[in-house]
Amino acid sequence: MSRRRFFGQKEVDIKLRLAPTERPRTLIPWWAVALRLVRVRWGIRRQSWGSLSGGQTWRRVALDPHVYSRRSVVKASFKRNDHTGGWAAHARYLSREGAQQEQGKGRGFDAEHEGLEMVPLVRDWEKHDELLWRFIVSPEDASRLDLREHVRGLIEQMERDLDTKLQWVAIDHHNTDDAHVHLLVRGVRDDGRTLQIDREYLKLGMRGRSQEIATRELGPRLEPEVLHARERVIQKEQWTEIDRSLQRKANESGLVSYEQFQPRSDAARVKAEQDVARLQFLEGIGLAQRVGEASWKLSQDHERDLRERQISKDIIKSRSRSQPRDIGRGLDRGFDKTRDRNG
Repeated sequence: MSRRRFFGQKEVDIKLRLAPTERPRTLIPWWAVALRLVRVRWGIRRQSWGSLSGGQTWRRVALDPHVYSRRSVVKASFKRNDHTGGWAAHARYLSREGAQQEQGKGRGFDAEHEGLEMVPLVRDWEKHDELLWRFIVSPEDASRLDLREHVRGLIEQMERDLDTKLQWVAIDHHNTDDAHVHLLVRGVRDDGRTLQIDREYLKLGMRGRSQEIATRELGPRLEPEVLHARERVIQKEQWTEIDRSLQRKANESGLVSYEQFQPRSDAARVKAEQDVARLQFLEGIGLAQRVGEASWKLSQDHERDLRERQISKDIIKSRSRSQPRDIGRGLDRGFDKTRDRNG
């Protein structure tokens, strides 16, 4: 479907032009410059982060990831032990036939092993533990990554951040448009205390670590990749990269205006047109109000509403996919509502 163009030129033509110089300069690859920007933006400081027990760990200080870093979605929830077999039921559900591969029961993995039976392991945790942490890790470039090694690297970093060894099991799923990993972490620290994880670390830390690992593996995103990723989410009822950009552009009253916008490059023009298309979509679902030819006022509940819509859709899709196979099995026993920790 075509959309209105606000900024003239219709064709996207992104070119690199080298300015003439009087003397030779050392050539630095584009990816080295971009990676340097990513590292500077993320700057590392030693601070307390992550564990509510107060362990000294590494903390990344950043409001947002750099625009060229790889993207990842991490959703977190926890389940307290009510001794009704809910943890084992969840592991059985994750291992169900068809979720990991088209035929055959799903098998889990951990730091050193493949082909693990998840149910007996989780059932053993359920005999004694108070808490089970549950995560969904979904890098944007999952098809280009070894998801199992990605999660292993993420766990290693979490252990450093939380200052404790972790016992865990995970399983990769390929039954949706975006491949992802379900990660179950035992809620016990290596000293026997309950593993408590700070809300801020769940919201920013894990996602940042996953993105850092993906960026290190694949290199920073190219400009066309950034534009393509933004284009894909213009009409999605979820919190997106474009919404985060609009939030930064908005003034104190939530006004975002492109009335006087003059693009300095083709890429800037395309991004602005994507922003405007997103604002038009938000207007259609009642989360933005048009106040001028190219100005909108964002709803005060813009972010919260989009996150809630995404959670609701995820739950509906999950139930729809599993209902024909799992009806009558009671495999959803003990489930609690997933808490979206995306930033």
